[in-house]
Amino acid sequence: MTFKGKNSGAAGFTLIESLIAMFFLFYIVGQMGSIFIYASRNTNLSQRITRANQLAEEAVEKSRNTAYNNLQQANGLLGESGAAAASHTSTIAGKFTRVRTVSPLPTGTALVSSNQSDVDVVVSFTDARGNAQTIRVASVVSRY
Repeated sequence: MTFKGKNSGAAGFTLIESLIAMFFLFYIVGQMGSIFIYASRNTNLSQRITRANQLAEEAVEKSRNTAYNNLQQANGLLGESGAAAASHTSTIAGKFTRVRTVSPLPTGTALVSSNQSDVDVVVSFTDARGNAQTIRVASVVSRY
């Protein structure tokens, strides 16, 4: 005669096995949540960088389409202040600060004439963590 215990044919998990399985499940779900938060922050930063690039390119293009003699003056289309200065600042949507600086290129080489100016646009913003970010676009504008 063989002895069989009460649980010899019982199927299922013990309490310890269930607790360990739940621990691993909660750990995996927690890690996935942190991945989603990280991805969301990066998406937000990418959107802000893209918008800053658009704002900088817009200022350069409008400078290219402005009469050469009027480059130093603030362009009302860009919402800039500093009418007679070489550097013009505008704030867009309360999030971005755009500074457009126009300066004549130094002459003295065969490649640079007195009819050329450097247009430098810097767009600054703060990311979700409060860090300052800067995008810079520059171009040469000619009188011709």
